[in-house]
Amino acid sequence: MRTTFKIAFIIFTVLLTASLHAQGSRGGGQRGGRGQGGNQQRNNKPDATEVFSKLDTNNDGVIDKDEASADERGKIAEVFEEIDTNSDEVIDLDELKASLNDRKKPKKIFAEKVLKEVDDNEDGSLNELEIAAKNKRDLIENFQKIDANQDSELDLEELKTFYNNIASSKRKKRDN
Repeated sequence: MRTTFKIAFIIFTVLLTASLHAQGSRGGGQRGGRGQGGNQQRNNKPDATEVFSKLDTNNDGVIDKDEASADERGKIAEVFEEIDTNSDEVIDLDELKASLNDRKKPKKIFAEKVLKEVDDNEDGSLNELEIAAKNKRDLIENFQKIDANQDSELDLEELKTFYNNIASSKRKKRDN
């Protein structure tokens, strides 16, 4: 009798363990949990095409700010301006892919975008007051150096030169 009970207990335990193991990791393998399909690739980066198709609800080929705010995690809405590298107020698939691929790389600063954000009087150049009002520390601290023509205004070309020089010096440091 005791032996029968032990055998039954062992068989029950083996069957229970086997059935639990067959279900896989959390989520039962059926719901597309992290790393099992869902919107994750093997390297845990979201798949840009899947994310894009979910967020482009009106199927116009771009994600606008309203669509980005519908992102469940809220990540895209938080960094919308960084992803929108050409400052056209929408994110296209290429911008989203670049953003997801370059997460660990420092973001490139676009002079056009800075000019658009800071230029309150929309005259196409930045004066010290506009820069201070937007608290752009890098421009405040380097104003005289950036202002190559010494007209007390920073134009697009001067900004491009400044940000390209910063990017070049970062690349040189990284390569050494």
